[in-house]
Amino acid sequence: MAASPLLCATLVSNLLSHYCSVFQHGGHGIVRSNNVLVRASKEELPTPAGFVREEPLRIERISFGSILTPVGLGLLIYGFGAFFQMLPGGDVSSLLLIYGFPISLLGFALSYAQLKPVPCFSQPEALKVRESQATDIQNQLRDDVTRFRYGDEQHLDEALSRIFRFGQAKGLPRRFCPILVAIREELRAGKYTLVLDFDTKEDMEDEEWTSRLEKIQSFFGPGITVELKSRTLGQEVALVCDGSGAGRGGNEQKDVLPPLMPGMKPRQQ
Repeated sequence: MAASPLLCATLVSNLLSHYCSVFQHGGHGIVRSNNVLVRASKEELPTPAGFVREEPLRIERISFGSILTPVGLGLLIYGFGAFFQMLPGGDVSSLLLIYGFPISLLGFALSYAQLKPVPCFSQPEALKVRESQATDIQNQLRDDVTRFRYGDEQHLDEALSRIFRFGQAKGLPRRFCPILVAIREELRAGKYTLVLDFDTKEDMEDEEWTSRLEKIQSFFGPGITVELKSRTLGQEVALVCDGSGAGRGGNEQKDVLPPLMPGMKPRQQ
């Protein structure tokens, strides 16, 4: 019983395309999770004039699901082909099937649960003063949202929940939760600035942001001042270094961001 390698390759390709489109919600389109519409990386955002997109290679910026899924499926398909004598290697087909199944399953799970990083656009001038001016929280925020995360609905979900108190008294309905789509590093009056660019619902009033200005500044401080700028269907939150030097040095502070994965300890500011 034999089959051409072209037939097996076509089968592998079709399965890969099918499962990646089903399980990877980090691709194009919109994902609904707990009644929250999460924009899943639609068209690639263009780099603004005067900015660069610096993305150094780090292990946190690698999608493990995108690696494990094709590896596991490849082992499974070849294992089945070898088991039914369509491909050579029948003596190791059982091992390929045994290892291919859990690897594929893990790859599917990670692909489904992954949250893709947001783009970071930087002014060259801002990069020069980042190390000398940026606060610990600014550095942590930048690193946190520019990596793959697993198990979270969206970036800064924990921070936004504390600021807007979704579903609580004097809070907002969950459907108004802003979506972080990009961050920028700028210089404002010679001071390092990290700008968080959010998409918002059409019927979300600017007052919902301005009334929480002090809370936002307290949450992302110390050492920064917050500037808000409204745009069409969005809001820009600028965290500007105040020049005091507060918030630098890595001293132990309160928890501000959730763990990278469920079950891990919360990270510190």
